[in-house]
Amino acid sequence: MNTLAFILCFLFQYEPPKEALQFVTTEKLKQHIAVLSHDSLEGRGPSSRGDKKATAYIVSQMKQFGLLPAGENGGYLQKIPLVGMLVNPSAKFVFSKGKNSQTLNYSDDFVALPGAHEPVINVKNIPVVFVGYGIVAPEQRNWDDYKGVDVSGKILLMMNDDPNNGDPNFFAGKGRTYYGRWTYKYEIAAAKGALGAIVIHTTRSAGYPYRVIQNSFSAESFDVDEKNSAPKLRIKAWTTEEATRKYVELAGYNLDSLFAMAQSPAFKPVDLNIQLSVSMQSTVRRLETNNIIGKVEGSDPVLKNQYIVFSAHYDHFGIGRAIDGDSIYNGALDNASGTSLMLNLAETFASMNEKPKRSLLFAAVAAEEQGLLGSQYFANNPTVPIQSIAANINTDVMNVTGRTTDISFQGDNRSSLGNDIAVVAKEMGLTVMPDRAPEQGGFYRSDHFSFAKAGVPAISVGGGSNVVGVDTTILKKIRTDFGKSYHQPSDEMKDYWIYDGGIQEAEFIIRLVWRIGNIVEMPYWNPGDEFEAVRKASLKKVKR
Repeated sequence: MNTLAFILCFLFQYEPPKEALQFVTTEKLKQHIAVLSHDSLEGRGPSSRGDKKATAYIVSQMKQFGLLPAGENGGYLQKIPLVGMLVNPSAKFVFSKGKNSQTLNYSDDFVALPGAHEPVINVKNIPVVFVGYGIVAPEQRNWDDYKGVDVSGKILLMMNDDPNNGDPNFFAGKGRTYYGRWTYKYEIAAAKGALGAIVIHTTRSAGYPYRVIQNSFSAESFDVDEKNSAPKLRIKAWTTEEATRKYVELAGYNLDSLFAMAQSPAFKPVDLNIQLSVSMQSTVRRLETNNIIGKVEGSDPVLKNQYIVFSAHYDHFGIGRAIDGDSIYNGALDNASGTSLMLNLAETFASMNEKPKRSLLFAAVAAEEQGLLGSQYFANNPTVPIQSIAANINTDVMNVTGRTTDISFQGDNRSSLGNDIAVVAKEMGLTVMPDRAPEQGGFYRSDHFSFAKAGVPAISVGGGSNVVGVDTTILKKIRTDFGKSYHQPSDEMKDYWIYDGGIQEAEFIIRLVWRIGNIVEMPYWNPGDEFEAVRKASLKKVKR
């Protein structure tokens, strides 16, 4: 064995300090969740009183742990300029054809935002065009739902998700690519010059019921207040499947038939020969929130200039539409729990006498529930060079069901981090399971995606599903409760949660970080991955 091989082998087998693997406890995990999800923080809506209380608490913890400030101007904070938008619920969508019309009511039938941050939108008789999936993907057999048709100034109606013809090499097979995300739909519609875009909600294509969207838009929504010349939609909307069927029938079409047409690569936009009139008023205001960033400096004089970034969003929906008399969206699991896990990891690494060779950044990011805004802002305005970020590890919703014999990660199959995960899983006697619901596009739905778009190899902890040593009645209760409480006021801390699974996740991440934090080679995207080119271009700039 040559010297380099010996060194690498030594590093691969080297375990973190034993005390680090035993540092995280149930009480430590419960402490942060209890504080962040308390009613007094009012659901931690961006720029709210609760947001400010959460920020102060997280900063105090980072200071207490001994993390170095890694935000702006020598502090822990990175300010994010936001635009807040609250739509008046009296808003109406009126679809018309000749003398016939179909009126949609806000919240019950549709939700919408003024994409250009306008306080008043009044438009009349704008043509509606069905554009299938609304995708332009040359690398996917030249898929183009627009076929050169000029849709500028029109309202585009499009399906959620992306095409699936059963071929695992076509788009993502049973999974989902970024083309299937509603955020992409609005981006491409704006680039095509459309006045507005409507995404059709179905539970199957979204992966969650309409009430999740309904609740998300019942309170103030937010966007980054960016001063640029990028095209913007005036209207960004969702309509329910039931409401869509009605106004499509008004146009003389059957929604199922349109869906079927959209599956073909030969699909061309369909002018529905109906017009949309919109009357919508919104309260628009400028405000700020913050990312909160602390650092544990690496031990190697060279590698300490590279970083592993931990991310967890500390925000939730604040105060919104009351359900069963409760209007505070506490966000205990989503994502006080993930933030607690990250803070525990920060305290663990800060307490070590021997640190990993690479430095570690711990970023509690804001406004994830509003479209990954905090992580997006950090990735576009990093407080360290983006090329120096070796990897991102995201914690969004901690395992509170108990220890498992398996574990999963969003994105582990995309980069060399998957190899490192496999090694750690073997050390811990765990089976690495693939994404349990690839059709929901989970990789594109949390903060690690913002890092991936910037070229950084990124993963999000998905936890395990094969729970051991827990009464089946309690396990069913926890899982059923989470399904009902997702993005609801009932997402509150429960006394029957079991924290052993969170402790197990912490141990796995500590082992993983010790491994990738000490190996000289930086993580890399697998050949052909959609983010590989961005990373290569980023690293090439450094070499010049």
